[in-house]
Amino acid sequence: MIAACSSSAASAPAANGSAPAGSLSAPGSTSQAANSTTAPVSGGSHQFTATLTVTGAVKFTLPFTLSLSVLPACSALAQTGFTDKTWSIPQPNTQDSKLNWNVQPYTGPGTYSDVATFGNSVELTGPKGTQYDQVDSSVLSVTVNADGSGSATFKNLQDSDEKAVSGSETWTCS
Repeated sequence: MIAACSSSAASAPAANGSAPAGSLSAPGSTSQAANSTTAPVSGGSHQFTATLTVTGAVKFTLPFTLSLSVLPACSALAQTGFTDKTWSIPQPNTQDSKLNWNVQPYTGPGTYSDVATFGNSVELTGPKGTQYDQVDSSVLSVTVNADGSGSATFKNLQDSDEKAVSGSETWTCS
């Protein structure tokens, strides 16, 4: 699981340019892929650039960046994941909206759609703090590519009144 993270994001749905990147401070996994760079990139120049899009009971698009300055290079991170064989999708650090989602056990690049690997970790906090969680009928999928880019799609996350949202998050790692 990520120990702490910070990112920049628009606090309301907007497409008005990038805000300064935050930082992710969790150490990387100790396992290594063959011929991969596991040391942090010099100067902290790598980051996730992501967009979270939600439709249904609430609708918004949230672009954000997340600095990875203390983690291995993108391709090495894609091979090892974060600590404890976990991959956590990039997450904006806003008070209004974020998507929390972990894959465990993370075994490297590929597509994960077995809900058992998500361990009820899929939670969307929408505008005004409304919480949407996975339910038995949710359809979930995460794809991580060898270069650290990826996507996550979700259908039928529900709030306590059974209002549903669907959407996706896509990210690049560079």
